[in-house]
Amino acid sequence: MVVAHGARPTLAGQPPARLAYADNLKVALVAGVVLAHVCLAWNGLEGAWVLSEPTVREPLLSVLLLATIVGVTFGMPLFFMVAGLFTPKSLQRKGTRQFLRDRAFRLLLPSIAFVLLLTPPIEFVDSSNAGFRGSFWEFIPHAWWPLPPPPGPTWFLGVLLVFSTAYAVVRRTWPRGPGTGRRLTGRGLAVTVVLVTVASYAVRIWAPFGEERWHLAVAQAPGWVAGFALGLLAGENGWFDHLDARLATRVRHLAWLSMAGCAALVAALSTAGADVDVFGGGGTWQSLVFAAIESTVLVTASFWVVDAFRRRADRQGPLARSLGRAAYATFFVHQGVLVLLILASRHLPWPTEARFVLVAVLGVVLSFAFGAALLRVPGVAKVL
Repeated sequence: MVVAHGARPTLAGQPPARLAYADNLKVALVAGVVLAHVCLAWNGLEGAWVLSEPTVREPLLSVLLLATIVGVTFGMPLFFMVAGLFTPKSLQRKGTRQFLRDRAFRLLLPSIAFVLLLTPPIEFVDSSNAGFRGSFWEFIPHAWWPLPPPPGPTWFLGVLLVFSTAYAVVRRTWPRGPGTGRRLTGRGLAVTVVLVTVASYAVRIWAPFGEERWHLAVAQAPGWVAGFALGLLAGENGWFDHLDARLATRVRHLAWLSMAGCAALVAALSTAGADVDVFGGGGTWQSLVFAAIESTVLVTASFWVVDAFRRRADRQGPLARSLGRAAYATFFVHQGVLVLLILASRHLPWPTEARFVLVAVLGVVLSFAFGAALLRVPGVAKVL
């Protein structure tokens, strides 16, 4: 998967060697996305995903809601951080023109393929389109119009292409000279948290948390930018290669503390039956508080996860290598796999919680299986 592929130094002309920890991390990230979408189907948040199933009961419901909120705060920023981490070496190795050509090939083509092949059937069964009475073939034009059509999870690829292009243009205009490395400091991370907090608060006056604009959760866009930018700086300056142990410990502790604070806030609001909309935006002081907690989580947790995988998950066996190779294809197909599984599970006379567990387990397993199978189609492996 292009977002999490690392490279060890190699001789000129040789393909870059894969980094075990990067492959393991992208497998974990993609599996997390699959599980997150299963949670969204059963946690009672109407319109949060393609299908909305009967809500699971307590205490599982509270667990899913807490996991969803905490995961959302740093999940996608972590994706962008990992993508940014390996972008500088890729640009340096390929040059601007080849870098942009490869990024367009590996990011734009899958997005177009998803919209053409998977958007129509997925949108046809979308709960928001339940009132459509025509056939699937009659629905297809409605799936592609009005523009832009729903991109599913490939929205990430489109945003990443924009970020990558911007970085290539900046480095083409202002090349990075030798000896200009910047050391990672706690103060720098603190400044990042403040900047993301202010930007998120300002954006959410116009686009509250949880609402989409152009099929994008733009309320979280400052976190995406911050994640990619921090990844770029880490890649250019080798932050994770020379990470101070004391700083790493402080970041880890703050990550756990901020995630606990986020979970506590969500739990308190749910218990009190408070109006959660005031925390989503609109210029309220509550939205500023939530933005501050969220920004702290996304900065510290992202750094902690990458560092943890580098130190503790840098080995692979045959299965892990196969999963790593199939991760990008899995990301591409998983939404279709989950829709089929959920629709099939409706025919089982099982409790809601049992259906949720079944789809969660099979969703991860079959998504990776279909992803691996897709790579066997001629020409697909060159893109995915």
